Amino acid sequence: MSYADDLKAPYLEARERLEALVDGMDPDTFNKKPDPKGWSCGECVVHLNKIAEGYLPALEEAAAADGPRAEGPFRYGWVARRFVAALQPGSRKIPTVGAMKPPAATGPLSDVDGDRAMATFRADVDRFAAAIDRAEGLDLKAIRVRSPFMPLLKLPLGAFFEALGAHAVRHVAQAERAVEAARWS
Repeated sequence: MSYADDLKAPYLEARERLEALVDGMDPDTFNKKPDPKGWSCGECVVHLNKIAEGYLPALEEAAAADGPRAEGPFRYGWVARRFVAALQPGSRKIPTVGAMKPPAATGPLSDVDGDRAMATFRADVDRFAAAIDRAEGLDLKAIRVRSPFMPLLKLPLGAFFEALGAHAVRHVAQAERAVEAARWS
């Protein structure tokens, strides 16, 4: 398995788990919030889509550029390692700010079009995988990308690939918990 395959694995896992979760699911279950402050499955998907909408253009541009070359795996600096660790499944909850949030739901159900949200999610996973493939052979530690959501944060391209893959798996697990709660309520 190549380093690019390792980077793509969490994205593909997230897509596979989410597709299995929503297969045959009715809209109410997709949109049922586990509690007033928790996100529904649909809101988790919208959040992932918003993250991709912000990050993918910058990652695709960096992956397509003619940058320095090196073979992974790469070891990143302290800030990048902390960022990756913060987005891992099971890490402590961190607040979601501004443009990363799904639209606020006023009641126990969110209002997410499941087919549309899932189509966007699937396409975004394909784009992440293509960007990772395109970046193969590049020095993923040396090429730096600025976060579209936190302009002061500029990290190695590879750290963003790692972090956002873990982040996708983290929110799919949250969606699974929301659906489980919806089925028991």
